[in-house]
Order: sequence, then structure tokens, then C-alpha cells
Amino acid sequence: MTFQRLVFLFLLAAACAAASNLLASRDRKLAWVGKYPNALTVSGSPAPAEPAPSPAPVAADVVSDKVFPPHPDKADVEIPLADVDTLYGRKALFLDARRSKVFEEGHVAGARSFPVWESDIDARVKAFFEEGQDPNQPIVIYCSGGNCEDSHMLAQKLYMVGFDNVYVYKDGFPDWEKRRRPVEKGAPR
Repeated sequence: MTFQRLVFLFLLAAACAAASNLLASRDRKLAWVGKYPNALTVSGSPAPAEPAPSPAPVAADVVSDKVFPPHPDKADVEIPLADVDTLYGRKALFLDARRSKVFEEGHVAGARSFPVWESDIDARVKAFFEEGQDPNQPIVIYCSGGNCEDSHMLAQKLYMVGFDNVYVYKDGFPDWEKRRRPVEKGAPR
């Protein structure tokens, strides 16, 4: 009787997991075993034979007129490179959610380091809040792109202290670097 109950519970759990996965959004859906078409694809740098893309202009006089209003109903909004370029040209604040060591190896020029997985992140967020930053100013957060959730985690922390105009550059630093946008190296300021 006990073995039958265990088998039943296992089958019930598997059915619930499968149903949950089927109903999940595309971003949250887990691939089934064997369905990994990009498993061997490496992102972050163009193939050697491919010509390097020319950098897009990001000067303040060529940015779009798009408005980036606060969104108090959610912690962040994901934006594409075109909007990232616009905000970069407007000198918006950029926060890097990756670890400090990775930040030192290369980051968006002018970005500040806010490593979400390091023990002092809450102290950094508190100090950032206490700097008197305008909570309605656009802030762009990025991490390693792809399935990296570090930027969303940092956005949530900022949202909890009152920042409601946070944007996540979903493709993150690998895309920024690949597209030859301004990059700096070195320790956080």
C-alpha cells in the first residue's frame, strides 16, 4: 500500500509539473529533455569571419525623443538596445548587477557596480538611496544577458526602496560589448 501511494504521489507531482510548464509564459517555460537548439551556441562575441558592426551613435544630440515615464506598478521594464542607446545618450544612470570581479574585467562606460550576489548588496542599495538620487530618474540595469536574472533581482531591491523608473537591458553586457558600445575596465568607483 505504501509503495502504491509513493508511485501515485510521484506521478501526480510529475503531472502537476508538466501542466505548470505548459501554462508558463515563454520566458519561464522549461525546455524538455533534448530540446536545446542553442546549447552549443556561444554568445557574446561575433564569429571571426563576421565583420565587426560599427558603433551606433550615442551622443545626446542624436538620441530619440522617446519618453521613459516611471512605472510604479512594477519593479522594472525590459528594453531593447535602441532604448538603451537613447538612455545612455541622455546620461542615464547605468548599474551593473554582475559580480565585482566580472565588472572589473569590463563594463558599460560610466556604470556603477551593484553585484547582487555579494554580501553587501543591501548596504549598497541603502547607501544609493541615501545619496538622494531622484527615484523617478531612469535607471538602466544590466547583467550577463540571456537567462541571467541578476538585473531583475537588483531592480526589485531598488523598487522596494522607492525607485520606480528602472529598466532592464535584457541582452546585457555581452550584447553591449558585441555591438562595440563604450566599455571601461577597472575596479568600481
